[in-house]
Amino acid sequence: MKSFSKSMVKNSISIMILIIFVGLTISFFEASHVWNAAKLIIQNPFWLFLMLSLYFLSFCLKAVAWNRYLLGKTGFFSCLLGVLYSLFINHIVPIKLGDLVRAEVLRKREKLVTREEAYHSVIVLRAMDMFCLITITFVGLLALDITYRIPMWLVLGGIVVILIAFLISKNLFSKFLQRQVDLMKHALQGWNGFVILIATLLSWVLEAGVLYGTVHILKEDGSLLELAFVNSLTIAGQVFQVTPGGIANYESVMTFGLSMIGILLKEGYTIAVLNHAVKFLFSYIVGAFCFFTHPINQDTIKKIGRMERS
Repeated sequence: MKSFSKSMVKNSISIMILIIFVGLTISFFEASHVWNAAKLIIQNPFWLFLMLSLYFLSFCLKAVAWNRYLLGKTGFFSCLLGVLYSLFINHIVPIKLGDLVRAEVLRKREKLVTREEAYHSVIVLRAMDMFCLITITFVGLLALDITYRIPMWLVLGGIVVILIAFLISKNLFSKFLQRQVDLMKHALQGWNGFVILIATLLSWVLEAGVLYGTVHILKEDGSLLELAFVNSLTIAGQVFQVTPGGIANYESVMTFGLSMIGILLKEGYTIAVLNHAVKFLFSYIVGAFCFFTHPINQDTIKKIGRMERS
């Protein structure tokens, strides 16, 4: 029942975002306008190269954070391969299977890492990703003096859900939970924890370079802080992904975020579409590289799909 309720809430929000995207497309999509903007990006190969380079470096930093979290049990390349595989898989399937593929790729390449350690590390680092995204979003809201209001019922409801989940986990899975806490404390203690946090935070700032380049090419205004805020807001919204790569969700949230920093909806919609297109291009390029380097068969993906649904 709890799983059904969670799924119903998530699907309801996802459908609402899809409806918003349809409305934005009907209102602001003009093929000639989007095509002219795309040509501007193609005609600026330096900026396109810079955007893709910054995007790649952001994943390198995520791989560094993962490697440090596992305390040197893995090679950097295995971590990078897992992170890039996760990106690619999330851009070809409607549900987020990428993290499961990421853990399985690492486990199969690195014999010193157990299945529990692989999945544990992915979950913790994903939680850290969300923490960094939320932090950047709130810093942006405060620094940019953007008016916002969080409903008190949402805050209280979130606290209650977290407390209930913690109490249930502590009573029913105390040994398992303690083992996870011990692994996390060991990995995040001291300087190592600081490096992991900073690498994760910087990775999301660098990812905003794709949006910064797109905005710059299309001659719109936007500082790095403003666009890091919009990018973080957009990525955080991907928890409601129901399409490959979060199509529709991504564009809707980014258009809304760009409007918050003063970019008109029509221009924001075009920027969001092209920004997402660049990321799709990157994901397919690195996906081809991943399959060439460490191919995974269809049975493995189906098995992971069953794990996701269970």
